[in-house]
Amino acid sequence: MQRTTQMLGVLNVLMEGQRRSESGGTRKVDNLFDKMHAKARKDTDTTGLALSGEDDQILESLRFLLHCWAQTPDLSGVGWRSAKDMVEARISNLLTVRRLQRQHPGVRGEAVERPIFVLGLPRTATTLAQHIIAGSDSARAPYLWEMYYLGLEPDAAERERRIRKTQKRLDMTLLMSKTWQHIHPTNAQWPEEDYWLKFHATFHTTVAPLPGYLDWYRESYDRDTDFRFVRDALQVLQYGRPKQRWVLKHPGNIFNLDSILRVFPDAQIVLTHRDPTTVMSSLCSMVESLYSIHLKRGAVDPKEIGRTWLQELAAGMEQCRQIRAASMEPGRFIDVKYHRLTGSPHSAVPELFRQLDLPWGPDDEARLEEQLTRTGQGGGRDGVRRHEHSLLGYGIDPSEVDDAFGSDYMRIAAG
Repeated sequence: MQRTTQMLGVLNVLMEGQRRSESGGTRKVDNLFDKMHAKARKDTDTTGLALSGEDDQILESLRFLLHCWAQTPDLSGVGWRSAKDMVEARISNLLTVRRLQRQHPGVRGEAVERPIFVLGLPRTATTLAQHIIAGSDSARAPYLWEMYYLGLEPDAAERERRIRKTQKRLDMTLLMSKTWQHIHPTNAQWPEEDYWLKFHATFHTTVAPLPGYLDWYRESYDRDTDFRFVRDALQVLQYGRPKQRWVLKHPGNIFNLDSILRVFPDAQIVLTHRDPTTVMSSLCSMVESLYSIHLKRGAVDPKEIGRTWLQELAAGMEQCRQIRAASMEPGRFIDVKYHRLTGSPHSAVPELFRQLDLPWGPDDEARLEEQLTRTGQGGGRDGVRRHEHSLLGYGIDPSEVDDAFGSDYMRIAAG
C-alpha cells in the first residue's frame, strides 16, 4: 500500500537542509529551543512573566522532547518540522494559560466538575463515544481549534481565524498522506483528544520512534503534571461561558488512569472494549502511516511496529485494569462494548447517558442519528470501512495477541 504522496517527497527535499542545520548536535538543538521559547514569549505577550518551578521543569521536559526528536534515526525534513510544531504549540499553550490566570484571577476558581473521560484501546469507538456524549446539552468536549489556540471566548472574527489556521494544518497532512483521511478523519471544529493539551504522552511515539523517550516518560516524568495542565486549560475554556460537563478522550489515557483519578477525584470513566486482534492491526496501520510521514523513505519497519505496540498496549491495558480494581469505586467506571455501541446504539446510548447521569430526550435521539449517519459515511473515525489492515503485515499471529492480553481481558473485549 502506498501511504504517502509525491508532495511529501518534495517537502522533504525542501526541508532537509533546515533539519541538518538545526538538529545536528546538542548545542544546536538547545539554541533552537531557546529561540522557540523566546518567540513564544513574544507571541503570547509573556516576556516578563515569571513562571513557577514546576513550569520551568515543564519547559525543560519539552527541551528533552525536542532532543529525542533530533536523535531519531532517519528523521525526515517534514518529521523535523513536525517536531518543532509539536514543541512550539505546547510552549505557547503553557505561557498562554499562565498569562490568562494572571490577568483573570477568577480562572483558577473555575470548578471542573464531574468530567467524563472516555478511554480504551485505540480503535475501540472512543471517538464515537466522545462525540455522542458531548452532543448532550449538558456536556461538551474541547474542539481541536480551541486546543491549538487556547484562550477565552474570542469574538466571531478571531474565532474564524483560529479555525482557519487549524484547518490549514490538517489539510497539509492530507497533502502528504494517502491514508490519513481514512484512518483519522477530523476537522478543526470537531471534538478532539485531550492529547493536544498534554505536554507528554506514550502516544508521542506513534508519530516517530523517539529513542529514550518512553523509558524517561515511564520512569522519570510526573505524569500528573499533564492532567493538572488539562484542568488549567479547561478552566480557561469554560471561564465566562455556560457550565457543562467536560467530555475528554484519548486512548493513551489507559497508561494514565491513576493520574486522572488523582487530579479529577470526581471523574467518571467510560471504558470502551473491542477484540484486541482487530485493535492491533488497526493501530499498527495508523503508526505505519505516521512513521511514513515523519521518517525517510524505506526507514519504516512494520514488524518492529507490531512487536513494539503489542507489548505497549497489552501492558497499558493491564495497568489500567489493576488501577481500576484498586480504586474500590465500581460505580465510577462504565464499560461500553464496541459491538453494542455500533450495533445497537439506540438501546446502548440511552443506557450510557443514564449511567452518566445525563438527560436523554428527543433532541438527543436526533443528534444520535446525525452522528451515526456521519460515521457511516466516513465522517467519524471509528467504523470507517476504507481503512484496511491485517495483522500479518506486522509479523503478529493472533495467538500472540491472545497471550499478550490474557484470557480474562479477551473475554471482556469479545463479550
